Amino acid sequence: MTRKYITGLLLIIFLSSCEKAIDSGDIIVKFYGDAYEDIGYSVVKADDGYVITGQLTEISRNPGNYITGSEKKFGVIKTGSDGNIVWQKILGDNVSAAGSKVIYEDGQVICVGYSIDSVSLQKDIFVVKMDSDGGGVVQKIFKSEGNQYGTDIIKTPAGFLILGTTDVEQGSGESTGNAPGKKDILLLTIDDNLDQLLPPVGKGFPGNDEGIAIKQEKNGGYIVVGTTDRSDNSENGQAGNNICLFRVKADGSTTQIRIIGDAVDESAADIEVLDDGYLIAGTIGKEGFDQRGYVWKIPSDIYDEPESEHEILINKATSDKPSFSLKAICRYKTNSFLMAGQYREASSSRMLIFATDIDGNMIDGKIIVEGGTGNQIAFDVICDDENIIAVGKNSYENNSMISLLKFRF
Repeated sequence: MTRKYITGLLLIIFLSSCEKAIDSGDIIVKFYGDAYEDIGYSVVKADDGYVITGQLTEISRNPGNYITGSEKKFGVIKTGSDGNIVWQKILGDNVSAAGSKVIYEDGQVICVGYSIDSVSLQKDIFVVKMDSDGGGVVQKIFKSEGNQYGTDIIKTPAGFLILGTTDVEQGSGESTGNAPGKKDILLLTIDDNLDQLLPPVGKGFPGNDEGIAIKQEKNGGYIVVGTTDRSDNSENGQAGNNICLFRVKADGSTTQIRIIGDAVDESAADIEVLDDGYLIAGTIGKEGFDQRGYVWKIPSDIYDEPESEHEILINKATSDKPSFSLKAICRYKTNSFLMAGQYREASSSRMLIFATDIDGNMIDGKIIVEGGTGNQIAFDVICDDENIIAVGKNSYENNSMISLLKFRF
């Protein structure tokens, strides 16, 4: 397999608020942030550039430029098509916060994530909306009696549907609800003004369930993918964490959860809707040397058996099977997909982006493993005509910066 690597000058120097760049031909690498921990979790194409959301650490310094304090904040960055910053917002007022997903609708930027209550230290769902120029900021925090956070958000005719996770007890029956202290998948409907429309809906089992991604279906409903520690058939190898799926109908009602998994320790990364089903990207194996990317092709009837499922082979021509995990998937050209994540582990990890066919098989020559000094990971990937844009973080020692990689195969 032909590989394309970006290597070289990726040493991060953390001194002051900065934007660093490595531009070479069709490849652009940008870093954003300051000291300590800055992370990019999601990116979306805007009319005239890109918008990134994640975590930006707000730094306080004395006149001698020594750091006197820091606070992790909900960060939003607008860039031009060249990756240069147009504007940057640090949100969350006086509490710690972070953004997990950004979408762009009708000239407006909408992000979801979480904030941390300064008294209870529990997480709450945090949603922000602003104009494309960074103005007109609206912020809304949704409180609960426990921890809850948003992982994804999607536009609906009535406003927005938030996918999240909560540990607020939803009932502890054998097949539904979560016991106290356990997590459940959460659905929260809000209007265009970010006001709550309906009571939140919890979905899951007595153990731990986590909402990962939501996508719109062709019939007006939505499909949700998540990770659960519930096993329907542990004797057949379905043990540890598994993939779970359910539908949200146009009227807001939900279908029964479908559990998928024949390997040990499976975690969902993302889902794409096909003409006749779904393609799920995820990871199997415990974190570390034994992790591998994995794909499931699911028919339109999610309760039927998967049409196919298989481990993704990075090194098909050799016996080397490097550890890697997947974090995101998106469409790429006609009937192709991009997958992104982390190649290898610990201090040697790199950004990983590659293309697959509709069955999740890698396309020869369509892979990038990017990195140099430090630890890199891609949390999201999108396709902009011929360009591919990935965001994540680049860590060095105890610091990290938001990283943006723009390239084409």
